[in-house]
Amino acid sequence: MIDQLSFVPLPGFSSPHVQTILGTFNRTGKAPPSTQLHVSLEDGDSLCCELSTPSSWTNTQKTIVMIHGLGGSHNSSYMIRLSRKFYQIGYRVLRINLRGCGSGKHLARLPYHGGVSHDVRRVIQAIKKQTPLSPLILIGFSLGGNIALKLAGESKDHQDSLVDHTIAVCPPIDLTRTLQMISHSSNRFYHNYYLKQLRPIAKQWIPGKLMASMYEFDNHVTAQAWGFKDADDYYQQASSCFLLPDMQASCQILFAMDDPFIDYKSVLERPLSPSIKVSLSQYGGHMGFVGWSGRKHSYFWLDHLLHKWIAATKCEP
Repeated sequence: MIDQLSFVPLPGFSSPHVQTILGTFNRTGKAPPSTQLHVSLEDGDSLCCELSTPSSWTNTQKTIVMIHGLGGSHNSSYMIRLSRKFYQIGYRVLRINLRGCGSGKHLARLPYHGGVSHDVRRVIQAIKKQTPLSPLILIGFSLGGNIALKLAGESKDHQDSLVDHTIAVCPPIDLTRTLQMISHSSNRFYHNYYLKQLRPIAKQWIPGKLMASMYEFDNHVTAQAWGFKDADDYYQQASSCFLLPDMQASCQILFAMDDPFIDYKSVLERPLSPSIKVSLSQYGGHMGFVGWSGRKHSYFWLDHLLHKWIAATKCEP
């Protein structure tokens, strides 16, 4: 199912680049109080996630699990902003740090990548073991959205997934196409920004070599670390788009049609499982959606949309 959303940007802020910068890099307020959840992975690495539990929360109420995007962490502006909002509403919130990120910076040998659904599954298993009656809503942002969808696609059915509902915001479901778009000269700012985040990781694997592109990083670091033949093999195996036709888990996906480097048409070019709902917005950039939310002094339209989707999700006991 595909529907069109009526997002209205703030006057003068309809540019996808302005939307991207305001929504992704604009820090507002503090994170909610949290405790650390350490999760051991099968290869010996560990993750450190941040768990925020309201005093009024009970173990039959929803838990929101969030996955950050490339170069992000539990401390990314959108992760802080949304975790604070959900916490204030009364949801328990878990912010996952992928390998080597955030509070788990020195706990992993291997770097994360866009297909580490097995890592997220370990986190889901850990939190489900703590509170088995709490329904889980998984939200992935950007690269984290692809990881979330890949996890949903790998699950045999609802019970196997352990997640009651999955939401992906601006996910690069076709990693090959995303790399082609972000490598275009018009997107040099974004490409160089993300490459800067990746270079410290590259130095750990190939000292003395300065990576000139994101593709080169994936070809030499991601592929070497994880046993892929090359970057193209990694993109093929990690892209969630190939799992969409047969997906059994309940999912919602949000795309902005003017996203500078995520092509929404990737989701239109293949059949979709009936369990997937895709929402398109004419504007919004990459994870921006800064505009009229319908509430006074609140301009993060995305935040209210996600709350609406979460509240409407009916979770089976």
